[in-house]
Amino acid sequence: MHSASQSRGKDFAGAGLLVATGAGAAYLGGGYHVGTLNQMGAGFIPVVLGVLLIVIGITIALTARPPAMTAPVEVVRNGIGIATELRGWACVLGGVAAFVVLGEYGGLVPASFASVFISALGDRSASIARSAALAAALTAFAVLVFHYGLGVPFTLFRWG
Repeated sequence: MHSASQSRGKDFAGAGLLVATGAGAAYLGGGYHVGTLNQMGAGFIPVVLGVLLIVIGITIALTARPPAMTAPVEVVRNGIGIATELRGWACVLGGVAAFVVLGEYGGLVPASFASVFISALGDRSASIARSAALAAALTAFAVLVFHYGLGVPFTLFRWG
Protein backbone atom coordinates (compact mmCIF):
# COMPACT_ATOMS: atom_id res chain seq x y z
CA MET A 1 0.00 0.00 0.00
CA HIS A 2 1.29 3.48 -0.85
CA SER A 3 1.63 6.03 1.89
CA ALA A 4 0.53 9.61 1.40
CA SER A 5 4.12 10.85 1.78
CA GLN A 6 5.31 8.61 -1.07
CA SER A 7 2.55 9.95 -3.31
CA ARG A 8 3.49 13.54 -2.49
CA GLY A 9 7.15 12.81 -3.18
CA LYS A 10 6.19 11.42 -6.56
CA ASP A 11 4.11 14.54 -7.20
CA PHE A 12 7.14 16.75 -6.61
CA ALA A 13 9.41 14.51 -8.70
CA GLY A 14 6.87 14.45 -11.54
CA ALA A 15 6.40 18.20 -11.33
CA GLY A 16 10.15 18.72 -11.53
CA LEU A 17 10.40 16.46 -14.57
CA LEU A 18 7.55 18.29 -16.29
CA VAL A 19 9.12 21.69 -15.63
CA ALA A 20 12.56 20.50 -16.80
CA THR A 21 11.15 18.85 -19.94
CA GLY A 22 9.01 21.89 -20.70
CA ALA A 23 11.93 24.26 -20.23
CA GLY A 24 14.08 22.13 -22.52
CA ALA A 25 11.40 21.94 -25.21
CA ALA A 26 10.72 25.69 -25.05
CA TYR A 27 14.44 26.51 -25.15
CA LEU A 28 15.19 24.19 -28.07
CA GLY A 29 12.02 25.21 -29.93
CA GLY A 30 13.00 28.86 -29.54
CA GLY A 31 16.05 28.14 -31.69
CA TYR A 32 13.73 27.69 -34.66
CA HIS A 33 11.43 30.24 -36.26
CA VAL A 34 8.38 30.43 -33.97
CA GLY A 35 6.14 32.51 -36.21
CA THR A 36 2.60 33.55 -35.32
CA LEU A 37 -0.63 31.70 -34.65
CA ASN A 38 -1.67 32.22 -38.28
CA GLN A 39 1.73 31.29 -39.73
CA MET A 40 3.37 28.86 -37.34
CA GLY A 41 7.05 28.22 -37.70
CA ALA A 42 8.92 25.03 -36.86
CA GLY A 43 9.46 26.16 -33.27
CA PHE A 44 5.87 27.13 -32.49
CA ILE A 45 4.54 23.76 -31.27
CA PRO A 46 7.62 22.89 -29.15
CA VAL A 47 7.58 26.32 -27.48
CA VAL A 48 3.84 26.24 -26.76
CA LEU A 49 3.94 22.67 -25.48
CA GLY A 50 7.03 23.45 -23.41
CA VAL A 51 5.30 26.39 -21.74
CA LEU A 52 2.21 24.26 -21.09
CA LEU A 53 4.37 21.56 -19.49
CA ILE A 54 5.98 24.18 -17.26
CA VAL A 55 2.57 25.52 -16.18
CA ILE A 56 1.25 22.00 -15.47
CA GLY A 57 4.41 21.12 -13.53
CA ILE A 58 4.17 24.25 -11.40
CA THR A 59 0.48 23.57 -10.76
CA ILE A 60 1.22 20.02 -9.63
CA ALA A 61 4.01 21.23 -7.35
CA LEU A 62 1.79 23.90 -5.79
CA THR A 63 -1.02 21.46 -5.06
CA ALA A 64 1.23 18.76 -3.58
CA ARG A 65 2.27 18.75 0.05
CA PRO A 66 5.89 18.23 1.03
CA PRO A 67 6.82 14.58 1.42
CA ALA A 68 7.72 13.12 4.78
CA MET A 69 11.12 11.49 5.08
CA THR A 70 10.83 7.80 4.26
CA ALA A 71 13.49 5.18 3.86
CA PRO A 72 13.95 3.61 0.40
CA VAL A 73 13.45 0.20 2.03
CA GLU A 74 9.86 1.15 2.82
CA VAL A 75 9.14 1.59 -0.87
CA VAL A 76 10.11 -2.01 -1.56
CA ARG A 77 8.33 -3.25 1.57
CA ASN A 78 5.09 -1.62 0.41
CA GLY A 79 5.16 -3.64 -2.79
CA ILE A 80 6.17 -0.98 -5.28
CA GLY A 81 9.59 -2.40 -6.07
CA ILE A 82 12.05 -1.25 -8.68
CA ALA A 83 10.91 -3.68 -11.41
CA THR A 84 7.40 -2.22 -11.43
CA GLU A 85 8.72 1.32 -11.74
CA LEU A 86 10.99 0.30 -14.60
CA ARG A 87 7.97 -1.03 -16.48
CA GLY A 88 6.38 2.42 -16.42
CA TRP A 89 9.57 4.13 -17.52
CA ALA A 90 10.14 1.59 -20.29
CA CYS A 91 6.60 1.97 -21.61
CA VAL A 92 6.71 5.77 -21.65
CA LEU A 93 10.10 5.85 -23.34
CA GLY A 94 8.96 3.11 -25.74
CA GLY A 95 5.90 5.21 -26.58
CA VAL A 96 8.07 8.19 -27.44
CA ALA A 97 10.38 6.02 -29.55
CA ALA A 98 7.37 4.50 -31.34
CA PHE A 99 6.06 7.98 -32.16
CA VAL A 100 9.40 9.04 -33.62
CA VAL A 101 9.83 5.92 -35.76
CA LEU A 102 6.21 5.54 -36.86
CA GLY A 103 5.86 9.29 -37.40
CA GLU A 104 8.67 9.11 -39.91
CA TYR A 105 7.62 5.89 -41.66
CA GLY A 106 3.91 5.45 -40.90
CA GLY A 107 2.28 8.86 -40.46
CA LEU A 108 0.28 10.60 -37.74
CA VAL A 109 -2.38 7.92 -37.15
CA PRO A 110 -0.11 4.90 -36.50
CA ALA A 111 2.41 7.06 -34.62
CA SER A 112 -0.21 8.54 -32.29
CA PHE A 113 -1.97 5.24 -31.70
CA ALA A 114 1.22 3.29 -30.95
CA SER A 115 2.62 6.04 -28.74
CA VAL A 116 -0.46 6.26 -26.53
CA PHE A 117 -1.05 2.50 -26.49
CA ILE A 118 2.50 1.63 -25.45
CA SER A 119 2.65 4.44 -22.88
CA ALA A 120 -0.70 3.46 -21.37
CA LEU A 121 0.57 -0.06 -20.75
CA GLY A 122 3.01 1.44 -18.25
CA ASP A 123 0.13 1.81 -15.78
CA ARG A 124 0.00 -1.19 -13.46
CA SER A 125 -3.78 -1.38 -13.71
CA ALA A 126 -3.92 -0.99 -17.50
CA SER A 127 -5.53 -3.64 -19.64
CA ILE A 128 -4.93 -4.09 -23.35
CA ALA A 129 -8.55 -3.23 -24.17
CA ARG A 130 -8.53 -0.01 -22.09
CA SER A 131 -5.15 1.00 -23.50
CA ALA A 132 -6.40 0.43 -27.06
CA ALA A 133 -9.58 2.41 -26.41
CA LEU A 134 -7.58 5.30 -24.96
CA ALA A 135 -5.18 5.18 -27.90
CA ALA A 136 -8.05 5.21 -30.42
CA ALA A 137 -9.75 8.16 -28.72
CA LEU A 138 -6.57 10.23 -28.46
CA THR A 139 -5.59 9.40 -32.03
CA ALA A 140 -8.97 10.65 -33.27
CA PHE A 141 -8.50 13.80 -31.16
CA ALA A 142 -4.97 14.33 -32.56
CA VAL A 143 -6.21 13.95 -36.14
CA LEU A 144 -9.05 16.42 -35.57
CA VAL A 145 -6.91 19.02 -33.82
CA PHE A 146 -3.57 18.81 -35.60
CA HIS A 147 -4.46 17.62 -39.11
CA TYR A 148 -7.84 19.23 -39.69
CA GLY A 149 -7.97 22.04 -37.11
CA LEU A 150 -4.44 23.43 -37.24
CA GLY A 151 -3.45 22.07 -40.65
CA VAL A 152 -0.12 20.75 -39.39
CA PRO A 153 1.65 19.23 -42.40
CA PHE A 154 1.88 15.69 -41.00
CA THR A 155 0.40 13.06 -43.32
CA LEU A 156 -2.16 10.75 -41.74
CA PHE A 157 -0.70 7.60 -43.30
CA ARG A 158 2.66 7.13 -44.96
CA TRP A 159 3.97 3.81 -46.21
CA GLY A 160 7.75 3.67 -46.15
